[in-house]
Amino acid sequence: MPGLQKLSLSRTYFSWLFPKRSYELDTNMHGEERAFVMTGQYDKVLPMNIYPVFLLKAILARDIERMEALGIYEVSEEDFALCEFVCTSKIDVQQIISEGLKYIREEG
Repeated sequence: MPGLQKLSLSRTYFSWLFPKRSYELDTNMHGEERAFVMTGQYDKVLPMNIYPVFLLKAILARDIERMEALGIYEVSEEDFALCEFVCTSKIDVQQIISEGLKYIREEG
């Protein structure tokens, strides 16, 4: 289906042709878990000058040195709310950041 009734920030659906349309947003993921795809969408919506995808991957790898180098101490879960909203892969970005902050407190 062309997806005219679904909001798409990545032009996945043809709804981007109608920029003034209003949408009813919900938290339905419409499917199962997906692969972590690097699309550059996080950089467009994150209000900080960090590399969000690399930070998330460092957290998933439990690499403390890399997390520190990528700015784990300067972020909070709420900073990544828009990243989670626009994520093509529907990754729980805020949960990953929360786990990373918890891990760094316990190990540091």
